Amino acid sequence: MNLVVPVLVASLVMGSGAPAASVPDTTAPAEENSSIIVFEQTEEEKARLEEEARLQAEAEAKAAEEAAQQAMENGNYQYDIASYTTNYSTSAANTDRNYNMQLACDAINGTILLPGEEFSYNDALFAVGNPYEDYRYAGAYSNGEVVNAIGGGICQVSTTLFDAALYTGMTITDRRNHSMPVGYVPKGMDATVSWGSIDFCFRNDYDAPVKIEATMNDGALKIRFLSTEKLDVSGITLEVTQSGGGYHLTRYRNGVADYTTSSYYRSPQQQQQTQPKAQEEEKKTENKIRLPWEI
Repeated sequence: MNLVVPVLVASLVMGSGAPAASVPDTTAPAEENSSIIVFEQTEEEKARLEEEARLQAEAEAKAAEEAAQQAMENGNYQYDIASYTTNYSTSAANTDRNYNMQLACDAINGTILLPGEEFSYNDALFAVGNPYEDYRYAGAYSNGEVVNAIGGGICQVSTTLFDAALYTGMTITDRRNHSMPVGYVPKGMDATVSWGSIDFCFRNDYDAPVKIEATMNDGALKIRFLSTEKLDVSGITLEVTQSGGGYHLTRYRNGVADYTTSSYYRSPQQQQQTQPKAQEEEKKTENKIRLPWEI
C-alpha cells in the first residue's frame, strides 16, 4: 500500500498528459514597418479649395434666403393692418387716367415687404414694364399747370399708398407734395412722383412681413396693408396744421410725434404767372411734355 501513494502523487504533479487549455494572447502585435509620403498643399490647390468653400457657402445662403422668401410669399396674410381709400371719376373723359391708375395698382398689388425692406414706387412700376410705353397720356401737373402727360393719374395711387402707409406705421423715407393741391385728399396729405426725378419710398421696420393690396372698384381706389401677424397700430393718429404758407402733417404714436412733413403749394397768382412760359414750351415740343412732370 505504501508503494502506491508516491505513484499517485507523482501522477498528480506531472499531469495526466492532456493538452493545456488555450489562453487568449493579449500581447500587442509588433508594428509593421510602413513608409508614408506626405504631399504639401500647393498655393493653387489651397486657393481652389477656398473658392469652392466660398461658392458653397454662397449657394447655401442663397437657398436659405429663397426658402425664407418663399415662406413669406406663401404665408397667411390674414391680419388687416390699415387701409386708405380715395375716390375717382368713372366718366368717359377720365378713361385714360383711370387706365393708368389701374396699371399702377396692378404693379404694386401683392407686393411683399420683408422686415427692414424698403419700397420704391417708381421701381415697382418699372419692374413690370416700361411706363413710357405702357401708360397713356392724361392730365398731370407741370410747371404749376395741368398738362397732358404720359402716366397722368398715377399720383393718386402713390398718394393713396402714402396715406395707407402712414396709418400702417411704415417709416416714410422719401415723399414730396404736388406743386398744386389735388382734389382727392386734404392739403398736406398727397405724395407726387415723377419718373426719373421724384419717388415715393417707405420702409417696413416691423419684425413681420407686410403685403400691399391695391384695388379699384366703382370709383373707389383702396390700398390696404396686411400681415402674417397682428401689428399694433391702435395708437396712430394724423394731424395737419397750417402755418407760414404751408401745411404740416404730423403722425403721432400714442401721442408722440414720429413723423412730420410739410407741403407748400403755388398760389393762384403764381400759377397764372407760369402759364405763358409753360404754353410756349408746350408749343416748342409739339404738345409733348418733357421731364420732369408730376403725375
